[in-house]
Amino acid sequence: MNRTEKGGWVARGMVLALAALSFVACASMNKAALERTSAESAESFAEGDFGKAIDLNRDLYEKVPKDAKVLEGFVAAVEEVKRAGDRARVQGSHVAAQGAYRALIDRWDGFSAFELKLSFKRTDLEAGLKDCRLATCQELFRQELLAGHPAAALAVYQDAAKEYPGDTSVKAMYATGVGELRAKGAKALAAKDYAEAGMINGLLLKNLASFKGLGAPAERGASDRKELTEALRTCSAGLTNSGLVEYRKGNLEKAVALWSDLLAFDPENAEIKKAVETAKAQLSQLKRTVPGGAKDGSGRSGKSGQN
Repeated sequence: MNRTEKGGWVARGMVLALAALSFVACASMNKAALERTSAESAESFAEGDFGKAIDLNRDLYEKVPKDAKVLEGFVAAVEEVKRAGDRARVQGSHVAAQGAYRALIDRWDGFSAFELKLSFKRTDLEAGLKDCRLATCQELFRQELLAGHPAAALAVYQDAAKEYPGDTSVKAMYATGVGELRAKGAKALAAKDYAEAGMINGLLLKNLASFKGLGAPAERGASDRKELTEALRTCSAGLTNSGLVEYRKGNLEKAVALWSDLLAFDPENAEIKKAVETAKAQLSQLKRTVPGGAKDGSGRSGKSGQN
């Protein structure tokens, strides 16, 4: 072997050695990055930030798409988010489950390289998200209704109906909710709780057209509008008369409170608006003319022991 050939072999050997060293260095760097990503991903899981956990693995995969270990870690993170959503759903933590499913759906296009390897499909996520969404709606409806907020309760189902137009399960849930409102309004009317009965029946009358197509117990036929209107008349008369009784007794604050309840479901009632203005003006005058002490609404001082 001459000197030139020997030099060529040495040069080729150096190239191969440098390539091997470069491969080892890259593998070492990838391993360190994978370990760091795994640790940060675990922290994100613990905090419930599923989107961040996925993004961390995706970012690393985009940098080294040919590294099998990195791809394996990415797939494992995606699968774990799905399992976390399923666990939350079984435990009744529907908001947490929605967060997991939504994080996956929003990033689904980024899974194209391994979509067929996943144990689930996008349609599975959408079905799970819908079930959790409806379960959350039912919980919110119940909370708002118990808190005395019928309008907010009804709005929960109205929003769901807009999100899933024409869906039979949503329509059934919405119809049941309206039926509960009807029952609650009827019970309040029977108990002569005209404030609550007026608020609920007024809400139902206002939204009556939107109940079309929901079926029973939301729809009650052609007589429905007449029945609701009659119920509102009864509530209006009851609060008007109760307010007048208190007003004639000199209990101005109680009269104003009763008439304000009426205006809550009949805000355009000019007669009651005028009555409230008059009573408030009289209250203001009494507070200016009667010295010291809390007033009971009739102008009498709240102090005792005075003749």
